[in-house]
Amino acid sequence: MKNRNLNLKENPAILAKRRYVAEHIKEMDPNNRKIKFSAFLRKYGRVLIGGAIILAVLFCAIFAPLLTEWNPNDPNIPEAKLRPGEMGQLENGEEKVHVFGTDIYGRDMWARLIFGSRSTLLVSLGAQVIMTVSGTLLGLLCGYYTKVEKYLMRVLDAVATIPSLLLCLLMVSVFGSGVPNLMLAMSFQGIPGLSRMIRNQVLSLREKEYIESEKAMGATDLRTVGLHILPACSSYLLVRFSSGLANAILSMTALSYLGVGLDSTVASWGGMIQNSQKIMFALPHTFMVPTLAIAITVFGFTMLGDGLRDLLDPKLR
Repeated sequence: MKNRNLNLKENPAILAKRRYVAEHIKEMDPNNRKIKFSAFLRKYGRVLIGGAIILAVLFCAIFAPLLTEWNPNDPNIPEAKLRPGEMGQLENGEEKVHVFGTDIYGRDMWARLIFGSRSTLLVSLGAQVIMTVSGTLLGLLCGYYTKVEKYLMRVLDAVATIPSLLLCLLMVSVFGSGVPNLMLAMSFQGIPGLSRMIRNQVLSLREKEYIESEKAMGATDLRTVGLHILPACSSYLLVRFSSGLANAILSMTALSYLGVGLDSTVASWGGMIQNSQKIMFALPHTFMVPTLAIAITVFGFTMLGDGLRDLLDPKLR
């Protein structure tokens, strides 16, 4: 019997199986650095990737004058349609390289890209702020006061039936172009959906026991909504704001492409795509540069929104 146990221990198959089990158990150890790192990436990976992309875009937008010496708006016909890497001449006679080439008017693509991020992000952020504030206030009113809901929600439902891009075009045609009007027009497309979601949140919260006890103690409606209901909706608003920026950038780009956004002389990503449509096959860089910038920025805001949703939503924890 002793010899038999000795043979089993020395059996190569058994020894290999034991070694595999030992290594597998070691890999499953929660104190293992690989396990910790992979768990960290699963939890915060999307936020880190999206945040890094957004920080890079914000850095280029804020420090745009320091990142290029080219003027993004002044045409230079002799240097029109230059390919990436070709040399050009500044106003002072100094020769500099056009990193991404020039457009049909001789304007540097890199300069227009980073300066265009300013206008695109400014209008998108402004539209999202207006939409978030207005949608939250309307949602709180509809959810907390049932008499207001009967009339206000019907109006919001009617607005929601209009296609978002058509609504933006209608608003711009009525109020005119410009940054404030463009922000207002873009904000209208998201107000009905946000108001309805906030209303649903309020309807579920107002029946909670701590809300009822707050009312029984004589708290005013403003105190109840401001101290209890609104903070409970803050995580959803944060996720909706970050995710909505991606849609706002796409809407801003579409309006600029259609020529109803900012002035054509102001650098914007949509305007760059509009200017490149005539030569996009001959000089594809004039089309690919702004398109990739839009795609990367939208991807960053989408990743950030998804990551925040996974972190803040208790159902996904």
